This record gives sequence, structure tokens and C-alpha cells, in this order.
Amino acid sequence: MEQMNVIARQTDPTDWVSSMVTIVKPDKIRICLDPQDLNKAIKREHYPLLTVEEVVSNMPNAKVFSVLDANQGFWQIKLDEDSSKLCTFNTPIGRYRFLRLPFGISSASEVFQRAVVQMIEDLDGVINIVDDLLVWGETVREHDARLKKLLQRAREYNLKLNKKKCQIRTSQIKYIGHVLTAEGLKPDEEKVRAVVQLPPPEDKQALQRFLGMLQYLAKFIPNLSEVSAPVRQLLEKDAEWFWGNEQEKSFQKLKALATNAPTLKYYNVNKPLTLSVDASSEGMGAVLLQDQRPVAYGSRALTDCQRRYAQIEKELLAIVYGCEKFHQYVYGREVQVESDHKPLESIFKKPLHQTPLRLQRMLLRLQRYNLKVMYKPGKEMHIADALSRAYLEEHNEDLLEEELEVNCVTPQLPVSEKKLEEFRKTTAEDLEMQKLKDYILKGWPTEKSSVHKDIHKYWTFKEEISYASGLMFKASKLIIPSRMRKEMLDKIHESHLGMVKSKERARDIIYWPGMSVEIEKMISQCATCNTHRNSHAKEPLIPHALPERPWAKVGTDLFQHNGSEYLMCVDYYSKFPEIAKLNDTTSKSVILALKSMFSRHGIADVVISDNGPQYASQEFKRFAENWEFEHKTSSPRYAQSNGQAERMIQTIKRMPTKSQSENGDPYIALLEYRNTPLDGIGMSPAQLLMGRRLKTKLPTSSKLLTPKGSKKVQEQLKQRQLKQKMYYDKNTKQLPEISPGDKVRVQQGQIWNPATVLRKHDLPRSYVLRTSDGKIYRRNRKHLLKTKEQEFPSTNDKDDFDTESNASATLEREINPDTHQECSTDGQIKPNIITRSGREVKIPSRFRDYKIH
Repeated sequence: MEQMNVIARQTDPTDWVSSMVTIVKPDKIRICLDPQDLNKAIKREHYPLLTVEEVVSNMPNAKVFSVLDANQGFWQIKLDEDSSKLCTFNTPIGRYRFLRLPFGISSASEVFQRAVVQMIEDLDGVINIVDDLLVWGETVREHDARLKKLLQRAREYNLKLNKKKCQIRTSQIKYIGHVLTAEGLKPDEEKVRAVVQLPPPEDKQALQRFLGMLQYLAKFIPNLSEVSAPVRQLLEKDAEWFWGNEQEKSFQKLKALATNAPTLKYYNVNKPLTLSVDASSEGMGAVLLQDQRPVAYGSRALTDCQRRYAQIEKELLAIVYGCEKFHQYVYGREVQVESDHKPLESIFKKPLHQTPLRLQRMLLRLQRYNLKVMYKPGKEMHIADALSRAYLEEHNEDLLEEELEVNCVTPQLPVSEKKLEEFRKTTAEDLEMQKLKDYILKGWPTEKSSVHKDIHKYWTFKEEISYASGLMFKASKLIIPSRMRKEMLDKIHESHLGMVKSKERARDIIYWPGMSVEIEKMISQCATCNTHRNSHAKEPLIPHALPERPWAKVGTDLFQHNGSEYLMCVDYYSKFPEIAKLNDTTSKSVILALKSMFSRHGIADVVISDNGPQYASQEFKRFAENWEFEHKTSSPRYAQSNGQAERMIQTIKRMPTKSQSENGDPYIALLEYRNTPLDGIGMSPAQLLMGRRLKTKLPTSSKLLTPKGSKKVQEQLKQRQLKQKMYYDKNTKQLPEISPGDKVRVQQGQIWNPATVLRKHDLPRSYVLRTSDGKIYRRNRKHLLKTKEQEFPSTNDKDDFDTESNASATLEREINPDTHQECSTDGQIKPNIITRSGREVKIPSRFRDYKIH
């Protein structure tokens, strides 16, 4: 096609891109585009097409005829640049665009008609309807002269003709569904053969169908009641069935009335066209209608192979038969198709690749037609129904030389022949698959309640299911029999992709009911995935309970800055920070610093800290008991639960860094922070804690330095806290609760190791658990993964986290403080080591939560 200059490669972006459609012919393949969306946007010129009556009225006394057929006529119309780009289509090797008028464009017939009319408008005895040019003459000499002029004009316009389809110098010729003769216009016997050759009915049901068809045509048939009386008598109650001469005469006369004017209508290219089709168990029927009157009839028997089709395949085959039988009428026109098979309505609305494989072949054959399929109850489709049951015994027509091909299905499965045979064998042995096969081949009931309970799960997409080469398919996805599903699950999860990716991978190529649920269950129980899974997303914020007065609840933590150790304590009510420099990080030094702070502001009700050895020591426990405050610790390795202190440390550590860069005083920076109003409250930490502003280097009046309280502080603090929670919770997810005895995975670095939950800790989202090596930990819910694994894999291999297990004494001591012996009464960490070069070697930060023994 590219060498013929019909199409050209397109590299620039275009506004429109259509899908490619291939139509397979016995000796060739035709490439078309699927312009359904483009057709809706095209502005048609609505150039008039002649009717047969208009053609006949222009040729009185015609005796000799010829018909010339334009060879691939549409391709002889060149497109301009803009129109060509509208006809761009996708292929597996890139985009192409038509340089010539393609098949399927809604206005193609009108464009071609106008072009041919312009070519022949001054020629006598020549007329056309689209690509069929008719020449006539009263004598052979007159006819030949006109034909010669037409051929000369065709050469001038470079119009190419199809030699095989041309009919030259004949006294009788078929033209657009009619027969032109020297005696005048005759109906085409082919149009009415399906009715003329109807066999006599053999029972009351067959007679009722025949009379139902005639009743549909009653208003066009004179004296129908009188003529049909002999056969209608057989339908009376208690009447015996007897088909005699009187009934046969009535039957033949009724057929004649149904196939002659005024019943049979002349085809009019300017009026809407309806194709009514139906398929029975052994035959197909089709009738072409205009103004509810038949234009042409058709019926034929199904082949042995076609009789084994599913009902939806038979109904679609009937549409293919009707379109190809009446191709000269329906091609290039919008046609409304009536079918009593409702699922076909939705099938025609789907993209081609989403339809069942066994239907795709037939749908491809219909791509060249502009069809609108509408459902119509079978009881209202009298003619098509009668024709499909009283079909003509023939099935070798050229129109249907292509059988429905299913051999293309199995080569698309990239598996060995051995595995393919295994699929076939297990499908044949699977009782559920065999029940499903019976419904596909014999037809589905109209009600779900009539379907076997094992097949209910297939009901909603029953029309997408097909059976081919011993295999079951849902559209183009292979339906896996029960016995092979475990194997498929293992193959899906070979690369240990996550839940979403595994399901996406499976849904793309295979199917069975409940597949997604089984994938979820498999992955949730996979030890490898649970060991190496990603960290949990953030959970919604749980704010600390707001204290009702200053210094009732404080958070404390240690931090380093410029080689020095500091203790920081922040008031949860006022956000007022206290800082003390420490000589060392022992429990004793921490306690002395806290005592100094408590002596200034009072003893706090609650002190919150991390699980550092300074806070986990017996000495700090005795300090809490003697000074009568409650000591709460955050979950190990989850500093966020002591977030107030952690955030304040970050703020405090930035102060000296910024001050030093500008040769400033870090204590002035700390003073200004304590004196700066909090967002949304309007009062500073100093005012909230001490009831007054602090004097700074900024000029401040004495009135402003005079203490005063605020009754709104508590409410303002709550509003501020709620606002912070709202912003924090925007990108969080609540994790489900865990119960004692649950099997879990605990995150240790990048690995999730197995453990068992012992109990829930008093603090929110905090749990006490025992790992597989017998160690006891306390961890936040964020670091715990609830698993469905029945048994954890055992291993004797050492990993990178042995140090954490060996350093778990502090955590064990937290759970059972009386059963563990302190290695140091003051909880002091071994001092840093100074190397020979003078470099200080510090303890790794990951061990700061633990006491090193």
C-alpha cells in the first residue's frame, strides 16, 4: 500500500489517530482504519445518491446494457494534506496516514458519487450509483458509442476499472438489487428466494411463525385474512393437523403476496435502512427493511461447525451474513441492525481488543460497515425469526467462505505444546470448566437462577467467555482450571513483586474467580516478602493529652552539639525549653540537671523520655519514685512518640549554628525564642509558663512586661493541636490493632524478622513482643507487620542485626526490671576512645537507645 501511494508513514503529531483493522480475504489482506470516533466529527456534504426508480426513469426504450465497476474506487480519490492527517492510524511498526480516501469514512460514498458525476455529467446514456457505472442504448450501435465515450473519459480522468466485475453488452443485467431487461424492470429473484423457497410448515409452531411474519406485512398485503383462512383453520383449538391441497394453495399464494409489489419495496438510497437478523439452532435469517417494508430476504443453513457455536456467536454470525448478503445495499451507509440477543448491544460498544477472541474475527469482518446494533425482543422480529427456522439448505455461498477461525487463539499463548496439552487435559477433567463449556456451546439461560450454582460467579461476564481448542477464555485471558491455580500463583509470585504488581500481572493474562483474593492471601503469607517488605506508611497522629497547667508534663532528651552533651527539657503546655550542659551522659548527671529545672518550675506530673540507658537505669527509677512524678518512655527506635522533645532539639540546635555564622550570641537567640508568641495563640512560651514577657534587647514598655494571664490559652492550645493533627493526618493510614499471641514481623533496619506479641503496652500503639531467638522487645505499631504465616522459617545464619539482639538487655530490663542485673549502677556509657592520632571514636548513633555491656 505504501508503494502504491495509498498510505505514507506519519512522524509528526496529529490531532486524530485511529486503530488499524485488517480484513482477510481469500487471496489478500485489506488494511483499513477504524474511524468510529472520526465519523462522529466529520461534516458530511450529503451529496444526493440516485434511487433505482430515478435511474430507470432516465432510460426509456433501453435494450442493451453494460455495467462498469471502479476498481477500489475510493482509493482513486486523492486526499488533501489536512484530510490525510485526519486519516492517521496506528500499526505495530508506527503511524501511517491514508493518502487516498479510505474505506469506512462516513462521507466516502458521497465524495465518490460527486467525483464520478462530475466526470460523466455531459455523457448521454451513462449514469452511476457510487462505483457502479451503468451504460445503456436503444440499439447495440448506440450502446457501443456511449460505452466508447465513457471508456475514453475514464482514461482521461485516470479512473481504473475492475475487469472481473464489468458486464459488457447484455440484454439483461443486475444493477443495485434489481434486474434491468429489454422488457423493463424486474425484481431480483435472489432477494425473494428465501421466501419463495420456504418449505411448507410441518407443525403448528412452524405455521404460527410463518403467519407471524405475514402479520408483520399485513398492511401491505391485500385480502390477507381471506387468503390465509385455509391455513389459519389448523390453529384452531382441537383442530387436527392436516396439510392438504387447499392449505398448499393458500401457502403458495401467501408467499407470492409477500414477495411482490406492493409488499416488496424498491430500495431507496436516501431513506433509513434497517437490517433485521436472527439465528436459530440450525439456520440464520435476515431481512432488509425500509419504512418497515421488506426490500430483500435472505436465509441459509448453518454448517456442522457453526451449529456448535455458542448462541452469541450464531447471532453475530447472522449479522455478518446479513451485511455480506446485502452488501450492495448496506456498504457505505449507516444501518440500524435489529437483534433479539441483547448482549450484542454492549459487545459492539467495546473496543475490539476487549471482546471475546471467538467474536473478534467476525467483528473484524464488520468493521467496514457503519452499524448501530439495537436490541429488539424476538416476539417482535417475525420475519427474521421465521426465515432462520425455515432456512434454505445451502452453506457454500461466497459470502461466507471464511469460517470462524479459532486456530489463532492457541499460538498466542507463549507456552510449550506440552504445557498447552496439560492445560487442555486439566480443563477437560475440571467439572466446573465442563459445566461452563456446556453453557457456552448450548447457550445460556435467560435467568441466573436457572444456572448451576457453581457457575453463578461467571454470570456477570458470561458473554465474554469462549471455548476454543480445548481451552476456556475470558476475552483474551486464559481461564485456569482449579488444579493448576496453585502453580500459576507460584509463577506469578516468582519475582516476589508486591500485592498490586502481582495482581496487575495476573489480571493482564489469566483469570479464575477469586484470583485476586488468593493472590492477596499468598503474598500476605510469604515469608520472603514479609522479611524484606517496605516500612509502614505514617499512621494518623495521636496527640499527647494536653496538660491543664504549665510544667505539668515535660519531654526530655539528650543531644550533642559541637562535641558537648546537653540535656533539653520542654514544657508540653507552654513549649518553654530548658537546656543544661552535662559533663557526661550518666544517669547521675541527667538527674542533677532535672532537679535544677524542677527546683525553678516545680516538679512535673509526667516526664516523657526515650529508652536511653540514662532513663532506663534503676537510679532514674528511684529518682522518679522519690520526687513523685510518672516516667513514660517512647517506643524504642521510634523517636516520633517523643516528638515534642525531638522537634525542640532540632530548633535549639539550629540556634547556635545560625548565631555563630553571624558572630551572634546563642543565649540571646534562646531568649528571643522563649519570648516569641506561638502560632495561633498570641502568647510566648515565657508568658504561658511565667505569666509575663521577658525583657530582651528589644525596646519594650514596662506595661508590656507586667504579668497578665489568659483564660483562652487552654482552648487556643487545643485548636493549635487539632490543626497540627489535621495537617499531619493528610498522608497517613491507620494500621489495624494487634492482639496478644498474634504472629508479627518486627522491622529491624531493612529486614522484618519474626516475633510473637506478648501484650499491649500502656502507651498508645506500643507493644511488647518476643522474637524467635527469645529476646523481648517493645516496639511501636509502625514497626510491626501482622502476618498470616502459620510457622516462621527457622535460621541459624548470623545477620547484620546480631548486635541489636545482643544489645537488648536494656529492653528486657524495661519489661522485667527485677530480673536483670545492672552492669553499672549509674547507667554510664563507656567513655569515647581517643586514637593515637587524636581522633575521637564515638559510639555509633544506632546504639544510643541501648546500654552496652
